[in-house]
Amino acid sequence: METRASLEQNSRILQIYNLYRLALSSILLATFLTNPVTTQLGSLDPTLFLQTSLLHTAFSLLVLLVLRWRDPTRLPAQIPSALFMADILALTLLGYASSGVESGLALLHLVTIAAASLLLRRRMSTFLAAIATLAVIFSELYISLRVFVPANQYIQAGLLGALLLAASIYLESLAERMRQGAQLAAEQASSILNLEQLNQLIIRRMRTGVLVVDPEGRVVTTNDAALQLLHDGQSQGNMPALTALPAVLLHQLRQWQENTTVRLPAFALDRTSAQLQASFTYLNPGSRASILIFLEDTTQMIQRVRQMKLASLGRLTASIAHEIRNPLGAISHASQLLRESADLPAADARLVEIILTHCARVNHIIEDVLQMSRQRQEASERITLKDWIETYIENYRATHHLNGDITLNIEPAGTQVRVITSQLEQILNNLFENGLRYSLRKTGISSLTIKGGMSAMNAPVLHIIDDGQGVDAATEEHLFEPFHTTESSGTGLGLYISKELCEANQARLSYRRTEDGRSCFSIHFQHPDRNMA
Repeated sequence: METRASLEQNSRILQIYNLYRLALSSILLATFLTNPVTTQLGSLDPTLFLQTSLLHTAFSLLVLLVLRWRDPTRLPAQIPSALFMADILALTLLGYASSGVESGLALLHLVTIAAASLLLRRRMSTFLAAIATLAVIFSELYISLRVFVPANQYIQAGLLGALLLAASIYLESLAERMRQGAQLAAEQASSILNLEQLNQLIIRRMRTGVLVVDPEGRVVTTNDAALQLLHDGQSQGNMPALTALPAVLLHQLRQWQENTTVRLPAFALDRTSAQLQASFTYLNPGSRASILIFLEDTTQMIQRVRQMKLASLGRLTASIAHEIRNPLGAISHASQLLRESADLPAADARLVEIILTHCARVNHIIEDVLQMSRQRQEASERITLKDWIETYIENYRATHHLNGDITLNIEPAGTQVRVITSQLEQILNNLFENGLRYSLRKTGISSLTIKGGMSAMNAPVLHIIDDGQGVDAATEEHLFEPFHTTESSGTGLGLYISKELCEANQARLSYRRTEDGRSCFSIHFQHPDRNMA
């Protein structure tokens, strides 16, 4: 079966041969009409020569026009064979009308046989060569019946026939090798194209971001993962083309160019973006014209490290809690008994209250640490954020005494997230309790505003806004650190645990002040279509 490339090559050969046929017939006709005496053309039968050359010229022109209107690769296989048969007949008649072999027109059969050998299969081209040979010999025999023919013309006719057969056999084998070579080249090209498409598909579907940049930091090409990482999870349809590296990544590129052995730290595009790790290498170390950049989202790696840390912390805190709770319980029990004493002076009673308060605080710290370290490995769920939070708020009002005015607004209403719902509930418990408490302390009214929807990066986001006094810049730097608190009764673990749980769900918890000065905690979720490891 011939390949498309082979068919197109045969089509070009056929078109060139059609031009040759038209030029040949036109030249023979013009030469006969302008020099009827000085040439040998039509010397035996001028009328037959004129009629044959006219018909052949018209036939050649018609074939050329038809092939311009119709794709030659779609022609039936019998059409080229019929064209070559017509050429053999026309050349035989022209040769006969010009006194046979001595006119030299019989040699033109070589061109016809050569074209047939290139375009047709072996049996058909050999058959045409045999037909041409018989036609030349028969023409000489027929001429000998009409006029005297020298003996050497029979020898020339025989040699010409042998030459036609030899040329056919040789060109057939050559054409076959050419077809096999073209087929092999087409198969190899197809294999290379398939491999290239496979490589492009693999690179495009890789979770690792891949960029190729020039030494100046201009982006040459990227894969989908790199675009998503550098646009912070924005959907493919909304992502603009990346023509230049972000400033922080360009700075790391410059550091690597100065010292290719340096180990560069992870970076984030902004305070709410994921942590990315970049590695660099030259695409071609010999030229250093292009640089290959690999980008890895360290979220999953951090998540695994955090899980290992929590597992270790769980084992440690379990043993510590056992050792601390026994003496702590004894201290608390003894203090309670002492407080019930009727002879206890007021100053000592105050000291007992301090002891009991701090016993409760230590016990609260132990409970928070144990709760954080005992997180169960639950499956994430895909939930509609508005519906789930409406149900959560109803449950919160029923179980918490501080449950003032809570306003909910999520647009679009169908915004979905993928989370472990029990952990999201614990996160919101901490944020709601803090927000309502601080709002009540500043304004006298416990109130919260909950806003959510899709961010500019096409990722779900939830804002918990309160009317509290907020925190200053110095405190904000340590806001999510463990045991950092501004209250004597607090444990300093609430926001730290919330941040840990957010990251366990591949989300990010951040704090900012709104334009009207209100405190806002934001949970930036991953797009729900991204699987959680």
